[in-house]
Amino acid sequence: MIVSAVANYYAILVVENFNKNRMQENMSAIHPDWLIPSDRFGWLAIFRNVVPLFLLLWFSPYIADWSPMAPLLIMPLIGLLIYRITLIMHDCVHYTLFKSRHLNKKVGLILGAVAGIDFQEFAHQHWIHHRTFGTSDDPQGFHYYNLGAMTPSKMRIHIIKPLLGFNLRDTFHESIGAPHNLFRLVRTGKIFIIAAVQILILLIVTGFGRHFILAFLPFVSAITFGLFFSQLRGIAEHGLVDVAQQSGHVRSHAVSWLDQILLHDVNFNFHREHHLFPQCPSVHLPVVHQALSTDDAPRLAASMFGTLHSIYSELGVKHE
Repeated sequence: MIVSAVANYYAILVVENFNKNRMQENMSAIHPDWLIPSDRFGWLAIFRNVVPLFLLLWFSPYIADWSPMAPLLIMPLIGLLIYRITLIMHDCVHYTLFKSRHLNKKVGLILGAVAGIDFQEFAHQHWIHHRTFGTSDDPQGFHYYNLGAMTPSKMRIHIIKPLLGFNLRDTFHESIGAPHNLFRLVRTGKIFIIAAVQILILLIVTGFGRHFILAFLPFVSAITFGLFFSQLRGIAEHGLVDVAQQSGHVRSHAVSWLDQILLHDVNFNFHREHHLFPQCPSVHLPVVHQALSTDDAPRLAASMFGTLHSIYSELGVKHE
């Protein structure tokens, strides 16, 4: 136990040194303009995710009029859009979605209310991730850590578990329903903003009370399909079969239309560049990648789904 704790402590130091050293080495490659967010980029990201979500919620009671079970068919889409909203929240955490720091905080709070996530706790956990990714202390490590110990059958179970709601136990502490978050929201008065957004969603999704059971639709969609897509991305970004290389491991991916729909938005495929320069707005990550491209730089993986397939195949070879 003590040996494991010491090993993990040094692994975290490796990650922190990776962040500091790489950032110092490559800051000369960053043009000052690449540190300026684009408000247009931010609003477009919100529009293409929030508007479709509310349209689906609006049509849900009409679908239920046709068949009470029919709304189950749109659960994957609702979960996907809620998950994609968390990617926009991520940029608000870094104050890089908009030029205004205040606007980033307000938008993050409201988007969190839509997704059922406490923005402050979400931000806190994310900064821990930046310090500890690739170690057992990473709050997102339950997605990918120690994949090498899994057999192919165990990985299949690992991938399916979020669809059954099991990943809620690893993420509930970030929700607006977690007691420590709820008490703070009440104390600061932000609970009124959260309540207003949640009441609006409940009115829309239930058809103003016509189908009360649909009140559970956004929540169930988020804790199943939303967490499912999130875990797939986490594995693609940080997962490795070789546990010895896990500490500080992060990969970027080439642009793929399927990845863009199901696994990322706001240039999240350039994840290595983001970890190198967390202060760089996502809108500029493609040009940052180009600036850092050298013969010895890690190559882009073809796609996130391709990475998932490669990891699964490696596990099959390892456990033959």
